[in-house]
Amino acid sequence: MAAVGRGRPRPPTAGLQALLLAAAAALSGFTLLRGYGPHDEGLMLAWAGRVADGQWPYRDFWANYAPGQTVLLAALTKVLGPSLVAWRVLRVAVDALTALAAYRLVRRDAGEGWALAAWVAVAGAMAFPIGPGPTPPALLLALCALLAARGAPAGGGMLAGLAFVFRPEVGLAALAGAVLEARSAKPLVPFAVVAAVLLAPFAVVAGGDMASQVFGFAGRQGLQRLPLVPGLHVGADPNKLLELLFPLLLVIGVALWAAWALWRRPRTTRAWALAPLLVVGVGYLLARADEFHLLPLSAALAAALALAAAAERATAARVLAVALAVIAVHGLERRAGQALHPPRLAPVPGTVADGVKTAPPDARALRRLMAYVRRRVPPGRPVLVAPPRFDRVRVGDPLLNVLLRRPNPTRYDVMQPGVVTTAAVQREMARDLDRRRTPAVIRWVAPVARATEANESARSSGVTILDRAIAARYRRAARYGDYVVLVRRPG
Repeated sequence: MAAVGRGRPRPPTAGLQALLLAAAAALSGFTLLRGYGPHDEGLMLAWAGRVADGQWPYRDFWANYAPGQTVLLAALTKVLGPSLVAWRVLRVAVDALTALAAYRLVRRDAGEGWALAAWVAVAGAMAFPIGPGPTPPALLLALCALLAARGAPAGGGMLAGLAFVFRPEVGLAALAGAVLEARSAKPLVPFAVVAAVLLAPFAVVAGGDMASQVFGFAGRQGLQRLPLVPGLHVGADPNKLLELLFPLLLVIGVALWAAWALWRRPRTTRAWALAPLLVVGVGYLLARADEFHLLPLSAALAAALALAAAAERATAARVLAVALAVIAVHGLERRAGQALHPPRLAPVPGTVADGVKTAPPDARALRRLMAYVRRRVPPGRPVLVAPPRFDRVRVGDPLLNVLLRRPNPTRYDVMQPGVVTTAAVQREMARDLDRRRTPAVIRWVAPVARATEANESARSSGVTILDRAIAARYRRAARYGDYVVLVRRPG
């Protein structure tokens, strides 16, 4: 690396680090109250509410993530109550800290200039899109593990073990990187101890269900795979073209970094410390090449490219710098568009929203729906929020249960193909509807729920058990925007 042999650089000043934190937080947080995610946000908040109420993941409800993020958000829910804002404030802090971690990781070997370039790229990558899932905190812990491992291998292993509890694949990549940074196997034991201690209670309570849900979901992921470059017409708009091609450009960037590494063959193992995160990032992106799966690869690649460029001169450095600039421009351009063209929004009704806003028609529909549910469904009684059909599912709206403050009568908040499209799950859900005499079913028929994608999720599973059960036991009572209310028939 460029800084090797120049002596250990002085640590960055506290004032500069505070400034970087504040700037990254501002970049991430200025849209904090804009919009909500019916599916992804709904899943995490529904699971958090269940855990806060004493339920166990995998045993009491179906979950395809490791428990770290769910438990963290459950603690927020327990302390602050259900809220659409609490997790967002936490995410802004995670974004700012991740950008700072990347800056410090690059700075110690590549100097101030390249560290700031990496910070810009990572801050932009972390800020868009924002979501409550486990990937951002896992990435933060992974970068911190690499930072710690050089001087404190045990600490690096412990941080990697904690990352494993959020996202197992990111945790394993962090462990491999920590071993390379430490130049020893010292991180291995602390990693194993932390991961085992934190996961053991869930494994004991849930038995084999934990492994089958968390790791078994990978086999269903292919139902929603998207092409690396979708066949969309974007015209001559360069911003739209960058957005369209960005997943492919990230993969090309990894190939460029790998070519550099194989060409230069760095003597120190530390030069390869980010490689495991790059491998995991490529796998995560290829599983579903959309904007929500860009993050691990964007952030790790930005740091890797900055370190590589700092070790080069002239042409090679410029090529690597261009690849780094593409990542920075993508993130910053998306945020600039949101700053310059704010959408027209109205407050989401209900106490859970805490000031979060949505499109005015959706806000009006939710207000009328909530009033209807308050009149017809007593507190504590369940409501099933259903997709348009159960034999072909793209996404669901578990956030509606959170907003209505009415529980899901089943243990399935996940409305995804390969889960609720199967006969066994639909029979179980139909039994739960009857067992709890669920007063109402709400069909979420928004365009995003009815749309199909160029993958296996667009095909019907042929299983209509739950749809037929709902048709037999419920009748249509009202419709408010994208929400169709069905009430239980007498008898």
